[in-house]
Amino acid sequence: MTFSRKQLLYFISGIALIKLLFLILFRPTLVFFEDQDIAVNLCRSNEFFIFWDGVKNHTFQFPVYPFLVSLIYKLFGIRPLFVAVFHVLLNAITALLLMDVFAFFLEEFKLPELMKRYSDKIIFVSTLLFLLHPGITHYALFKIHPFTMDLFMLVLPLYFTAKYMHKPTRQNQIILFLAFGFAVLTRATLIVSVLPFAFLQFEKRGLKKTTGILTVLALTLFLMSAPWLYRNYQQDCIIGFASLTGKELYKGSLPDSEGSNYLDNGKDYTSLRTQGATDSLNALSVKGQDDYFKQLYFQNMKETPALQAKLYVLKLKNFWFFRSHIGNEYSGRVQKFIPLYEICYLIMLCLALFASLKIGRRSLLLLSIPILLSLMQSVFYVETRHRLIAEPLLFFLGIIGFCLLYLRFKGKKDTGKGQTMPIPE
Repeated sequence: MTFSRKQLLYFISGIALIKLLFLILFRPTLVFFEDQDIAVNLCRSNEFFIFWDGVKNHTFQFPVYPFLVSLIYKLFGIRPLFVAVFHVLLNAITALLLMDVFAFFLEEFKLPELMKRYSDKIIFVSTLLFLLHPGITHYALFKIHPFTMDLFMLVLPLYFTAKYMHKPTRQNQIILFLAFGFAVLTRATLIVSVLPFAFLQFEKRGLKKTTGILTVLALTLFLMSAPWLYRNYQQDCIIGFASLTGKELYKGSLPDSEGSNYLDNGKDYTSLRTQGATDSLNALSVKGQDDYFKQLYFQNMKETPALQAKLYVLKLKNFWFFRSHIGNEYSGRVQKFIPLYEICYLIMLCLALFASLKIGRRSLLLLSIPILLSLMQSVFYVETRHRLIAEPLLFFLGIIGFCLLYLRFKGKKDTGKGQTMPIPE
C-alpha cells in the first residue's frame, strides 16, 4: 500500500479538525504559565512584564511566544481557548513542514535502493506519530505554554534548510537566516537547528566557504537579537535574552535533586526556600535576583564539584530517558499512561539507534540535533518536555530503523525460500 502526499494532507487536516472540535465542544480546563500573564499585560498596557518573586520583571521570557499570544488576545479578546486553537493549527503547519523535512533527510541519508519503495510510508507514519504524540498533543490542547511554538521553531529552519539545499539562491538563504534568527528569539537552545545546514555546507563547499557563510549567519543572528538584548539591558540591566539564567543554573545544581524542577522527595525546588530567604529575594531587583541565583550556583559548583559532575551525567540520562518523578505534576489518570509512553519511547529510541548505526555518520545530520540539545540543556535543568521537541526526529529515525529491520528479516526469509534479495547491512 502506498500513501500519497494528498492522503497525508487529508490526515493532517482531519486530525486537526478533531482536535479543534474537542476544544470547541468540551472547553477543557487550561493550565496557565508565566507567558499568559506577560501576554495579558502586553495586551492591556502594551508593556512586556510580569510580577514575579516580588518584583516587576520586564525580561522574564523570550519575546516571540508572548507577543503572538498578546496579538491573539487583541484580535479575539482575552480568551485562552483561542490560544489552544492557535496551538492546534501550529501543530498542523508543523506536520506539513515535517513532511518535506523527512523527505529531505531520507535523500541525504543515502539509504539502500530497496528502501526507496518505503519512503512514502516512512514519511506518512513519522508525520502521523507527531500528530498523535500524547505529550505534544497535551501541551497543545491543555497548556498556555511556549512548547508548541518551540517545536515549530525547531522544524521551521530545518524546512528552509531543505529548500535552500535544493535551490541555493540568495532569496532562500535570506529566508533561512531569518528563520534561524526567529528560532533563537524563541528559545536560545534552538540554535541546534543550524547543525544540518552547517554540516551540509562543509560537505559541499569546504571549510573556507562554510566559515564565511556561518560568519554571515552569526552576524544576522546578532543583528536580529540586538534590539531585544539592548531593550533587556535598558529595562532590567540584564545581559542576555531573559533574566532566568541564574535560576535555571541553580535549579540544575541542587544536591537533593536530579537537576529538575523537583527534589528527590517529589517537592518543588522552591520548598527549600525559607520565608526569610523569600522576603530577602523579593527585596532584590531583577538583576539582583539573577546574580543571587548565579552566586548560589557557583557556590554549589565550588563546594561540590564531584556531585555537580555526577548531576550533569544524571541530567543527560534524564534527557534521553526518564527522571524518577516524571509526571508528578499531572493527575493520577494521566500518570497511569506514563509507563505505556515510556515503553513506546524506549522501543523507538532503540530503533533510532539501530537506524543510526546502519546509516552511519550521515545520521548525524539529524541525530546531532538532540545530541547537542541534551548537552546544552543539561548545563541548566532538565524536564521531559526538553526532549519532547526532538522526539519527532527520533521517531522518524525509529521508523527508518523498523523498515531496515523488516527488510533484513524479509531478505533472510526469502533467501531461505530460494529467492535472492539484498539485505541492508
